Amino acid sequence: MNYQPPLIPKYYQIYEDLLAMIRQGEFGEGDRFPSDTELVKSFNVSRGTIREAVKLLIQQGFLVREQGKGTFITYQKITQDSYKLIGFTEVMSQHGIKASAKIIEKKIIDPAPNIKQVMQLTDDEKVVRIIRLRYGDKEPLIIERSFFRYKLFRPIYDMDLEKNSIFELLYRHTTTRLGYAMQRIEAMAAGQSEHKLLNVDLGTPLLLMKRFIQAKDGTYFQYSEDVYRSDRITFTTRTLPYEDQHDSHGLPLDLMKNE
Repeated sequence: MNYQPPLIPKYYQIYEDLLAMIRQGEFGEGDRFPSDTELVKSFNVSRGTIREAVKLLIQQGFLVREQGKGTFITYQKITQDSYKLIGFTEVMSQHGIKASAKIIEKKIIDPAPNIKQVMQLTDDEKVVRIIRLRYGDKEPLIIERSFFRYKLFRPIYDMDLEKNSIFELLYRHTTTRLGYAMQRIEAMAAGQSEHKLLNVDLGTPLLLMKRFIQAKDGTYFQYSEDVYRSDRITFTTRTLPYEDQHDSHGLPLDLMKNE
């Protein structure tokens, strides 16, 4: 019996052709990408086929689609170290991007039971709930949904949280110093809120980061659920050397031979 290789879907062939064009430098960072109509004419295929190919490029961070404007090349992602506690403003500065913010909500509230539990709050403690939309060069990148321990956040509550970094204000105007943080990254799809605030299509793949931040004395300062545009921001991690985490019984056989 002759082996028959599986047929490659037409949209995937077009995706590979378009990706090769991008990688070969036929488009520059920020250039407008051909419209679906233009690509339909170029490849002589259906609009649905083109949309599937373009969707793959968007999901993998090579393109970004802006409502009412078109689709643009954006394959140079903003990289953030997930093993460092660093503010958004500092990350943008490292990439030569101007950071800004818009306050969607800022309230002093009684914590919901789950927030009270994860932040280890007493019965009489309140939290500050802040929802901020973070921009890089005026492009919406992150929705920050944060809860702060009110007694630690109170000195900076009335300060300008749109033009300033919360971490910088905290260090400049209070004695609170931050300690350990735990961050967990999950995948999610854009709903109505993310569609509206981040200017992405419904169902667009996004990254959800749940973050716990402690003060130096061990009390919880912040719990956040931040939504990142995965087409614009990527995270890097660092691991310990293999040998630092395994004894000789866990080493590969070729390594054990050299002992």
